[in-house]
Amino acid sequence: MTRIYLLTLLHIAIYSCFTGSKLVLSLLALEMGASQFLVGLLVACYAVAPLTLGVLSGRLADTIGMRAPMLIGALFMCAAMLTGYLWHALAALYATALLVGIGFVFFVVSTQNLAGALAGNRTRNYAVLAIGYSIANLVGPLVAGYSIEYAGHLTAFLVFAAFTLMPILVLASYGGLTRTEASNTPPIVRRAADLLRIAPLRRLIVISGLQMAAWELYIFYVPVYGHSIGLPASTIGIILACFAAATFVIRFALPSLTERWRTEQVLSVAMLFAGVLMLLFPLTAHPFALMLMSFTIGIGLGCGQPLSMTLAFDRSPPGRSGEVTGLRIIATNLARFVVPLIAGSLGAALGPAAVFWMNALNLGATSYLARPPRETANVER
Repeated sequence: MTRIYLLTLLHIAIYSCFTGSKLVLSLLALEMGASQFLVGLLVACYAVAPLTLGVLSGRLADTIGMRAPMLIGALFMCAAMLTGYLWHALAALYATALLVGIGFVFFVVSTQNLAGALAGNRTRNYAVLAIGYSIANLVGPLVAGYSIEYAGHLTAFLVFAAFTLMPILVLASYGGLTRTEASNTPPIVRRAADLLRIAPLRRLIVISGLQMAAWELYIFYVPVYGHSIGLPASTIGIILACFAAATFVIRFALPSLTERWRTEQVLSVAMLFAGVLMLLFPLTAHPFALMLMSFTIGIGLGCGQPLSMTLAFDRSPPGRSGEVTGLRIIATNLARFVVPLIAGSLGAALGPAAVFWMNALNLGATSYLARPPRETANVER
């Protein structure tokens, strides 16, 4: 049982780098005079490695275990932060985003796979890991915002480089963390296309991509919108921290919600709720109103990740949960790659508000796709 907590602690450290670096990179790019289109391109760079390496990282986790991919991911994340600190140019921001993406895909795919494979209640394991995501979403922006305001953008990179040291040391010295029971599944020919022929799994992968694209767009365009209305970095960090706090709170309530309603119903209503609030977000410039709306958006979007992780693992064929997780990461990052480019062009032409409204449409579509089939919508879990 204690391993899931240690795993979550390591995940908080790495994922804080992931979330915090987004605030550092976007604000530093704007400080260097980058346009909203270039910021959108910077966002898309985060998705390149997960998009191309998602299945490979999942296959590695299924075949050689989770320790090596997680260690590789932590080392790449450290290299990314040091690149941002040592290389003072706009091009360095793009290199940093690419390296962060590599670290993210190797570490996160194996972490999610390991949480499902550990002994004990799988739903509880994923709930603990999802709370870790929430803590990281709170810690990352706060550390980034205050580091930027009081020490500068470059020092913020150095602070996040220090975050990677504990995961690197633990993974290098403690092999027992990632040890799981041997699988009895016979050797199989592994083709990712076979997984996509499973209709419920295919639908879930599409939902995961759209839902996480909405999350990522929000995280990236809150700084852009905040910068456009003159908010300081620390206030932008607090707005994002309110979002993270809400995702933390709602995840304690998810077990009760999914006992009363079907998982698909909870997911569908949550995405619709977040979409309505996304429409309202850019209609105010008052910091406290933005903090309140950010919290309520977090309640809706905070349901998506743990529910989709649980559904993905439960619907995975035996011995292929890592590949399924990799496919989810690919779908997520395909959306992360395409949507920011569209959003960057839209934001440059019409302003940041248009990006939030596009995101609201995306969440409406996600809600529609997530609803359970009519013949099972009223069936109790």
